[in-house]
Amino acid sequence: MKKLYLTMLIGFLLGGVCFAQDYYALIEIMIKNDSGTAFVMNTVTKVPDTASCSKILSPIDQLKDKYVVRTECVSGPKWDDLLRDTFANKPTGSIYISYKDGYGFETRINSKVLAGKNSSTPGQLIEPPVQTTVAWANAMIETLEKGGIKNARIIYPRTNK
Repeated sequence: MKKLYLTMLIGFLLGGVCFAQDYYALIEIMIKNDSGTAFVMNTVTKVPDTASCSKILSPIDQLKDKYVVRTECVSGPKWDDLLRDTFANKPTGSIYISYKDGYGFETRINSKVLAGKNSSTPGQLIEPPVQTTVAWANAMIETLEKGGIKNARIIYPRTNK
């Protein structure tokens, strides 16, 4: 009987390890100015389970009264494939910031700009000048450091040469 319980326990533990998957806490915060141009900041944090996902997403609800905020907890092979390079700190199509948050979870932040109503392409993604994006990233790292994060770094985009 003890062997049966031991076998079941080992099977359960190994099965849990084999089928363990990552979850991702996704946060998008949009801040619009008077012309309708929107600054969008995206944060994704890799966590081991849905409880950790909730711990990351819960404080963000406080911002929903002031900004347009979307949050979601996702998992699965599609997300693992989509985020693999980002969490390996490989260059992607745009600049992003890589760091471990206060809970020790790997986190990535990037930003986008959506054209305003006075633009010839309202609502479309526009590419800000590189200097602007680098200035944003440096300011973000300073803010993270003031909050106790000491391992933040900029991952520059891949170059097409």
